[in-house]
Amino acid sequence: GRVKLAYDLGIRHLQLVHYIKNTLGDFQTEPPEHNGLTGVGREVVAECNRLGILVDLAHSTPATVEGALAIAKAPMVWSHGSVTAGPLPHPGLITWRARQLPLSVAKAIAAKDGVIGLWFLTHDVGKTVDDYAHRLLRMADWLGDDHVAFGTDINGLGPNSLASTYAELQGAIATWQRQGVPDRRLRRIASDNYPRVLKAAMSARAG
Repeated sequence: GRVKLAYDLGIRHLQLVHYIKNTLGDFQTEPPEHNGLTGVGREVVAECNRLGILVDLAHSTPATVEGALAIAKAPMVWSHGSVTAGPLPHPGLITWRARQLPLSVAKAIAAKDGVIGLWFLTHDVGKTVDDYAHRLLRMADWLGDDHVAFGTDINGLGPNSLASTYAELQGAIATWQRQGVPDRRLRRIASDNYPRVLKAAMSARAG
């Protein structure tokens, strides 16, 4: 019922979990309590699909992501974080490391036509927009050009954000242009992928 209320208020993008213990599923920065997505969590994902709300998996544990992917009927996003091919993140690590997404999990989201957004945390992606542009292209090499995007939460990182406004990300586009990145690839990553997934989730209502 609350998901329908959110929809009626205009919500079209809903993140399942954050830093607060909840009844929907486990999140990355605390030891798991639910073994992934709960029954209520599955109902929420199903209701989002029915109504046409994009489900955001950011902060979810791999088991929570797996549970959502198993039942979702529309693509989903991981709106902010990064992807690591290194040792698996776990709650005992410093927060930004615990919040990284294992490459295997990112590939599973991409395999269901989802999109991963790269955040702007300097501890993780580097201190300049050029660093950010390089990191995002590397993610695209791993996951495919259709499955990465600029991340959200730019205002939630405070002094640890490499940018204070999204307008500054024009610098990343300029970096790619200097490097000769094909325009089609650039447009997918910089502007096309998130709207495509949002439209897919919203149109699933009609299906």
